[in-house]
Amino acid sequence: MAMGLPASDNDDASAVPVAPLPLRHSLRARGLIATLLLFAYLLAAMAWVAVERGRIYASVQAMQALSRHEKALALAEAALGSALADVAAAGEDLTPAVLHQTRLLAALDEFDPGYALVQRAIERSHGEWLEGRGAPQRAALRDALVRAADELDIRRLALVEQRDALTADYQRHYDAVTVEAIGFAMAGLLVFAVGVAQFFGRLTADIRRLEAHARRIVHGGRGLVLPVRRDDELGRLVQAVNRLAADLGEHERRIELEGQRRSHEDKMLTVGALAAGVAHEVNNPLAVIAGVAQDLGAAEGSVPAPRVAEAAQRIIEQAQRASMASRQLAELAAPQASELDWVDMNGMVRRVLQLMHYDKRYRAIEFASELDGDLPAVQAPASALQQVLMQMATLGCEAARAADGKEVRVDTRRRGDAAEVLLDFPGHLDFGRAEVQRSLLLSRAIVEPLGARLAFRQERGPRLQIAGVACRIRKGVNPEVAEHARTERAGGGR
Repeated sequence: MAMGLPASDNDDASAVPVAPLPLRHSLRARGLIATLLLFAYLLAAMAWVAVERGRIYASVQAMQALSRHEKALALAEAALGSALADVAAAGEDLTPAVLHQTRLLAALDEFDPGYALVQRAIERSHGEWLEGRGAPQRAALRDALVRAADELDIRRLALVEQRDALTADYQRHYDAVTVEAIGFAMAGLLVFAVGVAQFFGRLTADIRRLEAHARRIVHGGRGLVLPVRRDDELGRLVQAVNRLAADLGEHERRIELEGQRRSHEDKMLTVGALAAGVAHEVNNPLAVIAGVAQDLGAAEGSVPAPRVAEAAQRIIEQAQRASMASRQLAELAAPQASELDWVDMNGMVRRVLQLMHYDKRYRAIEFASELDGDLPAVQAPASALQQVLMQMATLGCEAARAADGKEVRVDTRRRGDAAEVLLDFPGHLDFGRAEVQRSLLLSRAIVEPLGARLAFRQERGPRLQIAGVACRIRKGVNPEVAEHARTERAGGGR
């Protein structure tokens, strides 16, 4: 429903752009910080893994060098055994075996310079043998070869111990790297999981608080302020929802005041129209009474008794007519209880039609009715039903005036376990008009809590019919209402 409202300071304030959130307080910055911390942790883990891999690689290189050393030493021991065999066989040419032996020993220098001493000792004994070629020189050469064999055997055993130590160190480093890598991964995952769970747990709790607060606002809660516990985007959202609740409360108060003002204007228009109609209805009897009185006053001599009686009867009838009009206006204006009460629908329709007849705007309209005399009383708020009937009758009369119609018809009937009021009039309702929308919304808001409804249907060409199921008929009828209904049916009336 379109309704003009005056602009307020809140409307102007809502147009002011909100200051941007500092980057350090935003969820984006916190996410970026968490990402950077995770990246730094990964870099530290990668650096540590690189250092440990360097140690393992050094162990592997040392083991490879030891393996080469052992192979070269094995070759040297084999050649030394062959040279000893040649010396023991008393061969005449020992030079090839000794030279081969010294070349192999020279190849061991890269692993340990101490092999050069063994090599020089063999070369010196071999040189003495070449000079003398006697038995003593052969024995000295054999002794040098034996000492060299013992030295190589000692070094082989040392290499075995060294290889065992390197293997143990490699296994120790490998196991340590494996355990520490798993530990770092588990620790990182645990810290990250705890941080993420705490962050999202708090975020979820705050979102749920905001959701519950928004639901309270949707269900009519006003003046509620949700404490702001965050300084990020969600905190800004909580502040915005709090402002929204305050703005909604202010707008609703303004709408309520505007509705009260419009309702007061409508009531004043209705009261003015009814007052003019009632004044007309009262002035006519008063004019008749004044005419009769003047007629009697102008008579010369004594007035015959039959004429006096006839004048008195006319005065009484006109006085009753004026009294009825004022009484009906008083009944309409009198405050009525909003609690459920027994209501005679036929009597209420008669009163509403009589009051509509008093409105000078509808003097050219003929009001007709066909009321179900057997319609039981219903239990409903009388003032609410009267207001709805007045609203619908006013809409029907306005539509009839716009279509140059001459008749508005109101019927009552029983429909199952409900009482139904039918309003039939020529013309169409302009549902785009604010007054029509307001009347329909107000009427529906009144009847729907009673389990009633308003229905519109087009019948007999350009005529519109409004069917209002006022409320359900309850078992049992108030005796006073039933007696009043019988009295009105007997007396008739429009």
